[in-house]
Amino acid sequence: MLEAVDIHVREGETLDAAADLVVRGWPLNVDGLLRNADAARSRFSWRGEPLVAISAEVSIAGWSLDAILAGPRLRTRSRYARARASDLVAAGFTLLPTFAAPHYSVLLPSYDERSAQRLLDVLGEMQRNPFYVGRQP
Repeated sequence: MLEAVDIHVREGETLDAAADLVVRGWPLNVDGLLRNADAARSRFSWRGEPLVAISAEVSIAGWSLDAILAGPRLRTRSRYARARASDLVAAGFTLLPTFAAPHYSVLLPSYDERSAQRLLDVLGEMQRNPFYVGRQP
């Protein structure tokens, strides 16, 4: 039985689609994204269907890019990629504010290599995380 992600959605949060950045840490390849999406769809549902999504962080109010990269989720990632929220939405991805801020679930249109590659294309080139601290015990 899948857990409904609905109870983990932050209500009333507003994205500035033109300004907010969606940030995804490594792994930034098709297999890595599909593994993340598989973990989500194996555990959660959204609107009665398996949640096909990958985790990301978004620069919502109170969360700058530096704060996200230095934060607990991304400081252990040596590389990251980012895109404006509006670019992801224009490419057909839904951004769902889930769990604790600034976490978002980026919903893939389908669980396949094509959707994962499209997401990578929008996220663009990888960059070095200047706040990388390595894996923590």
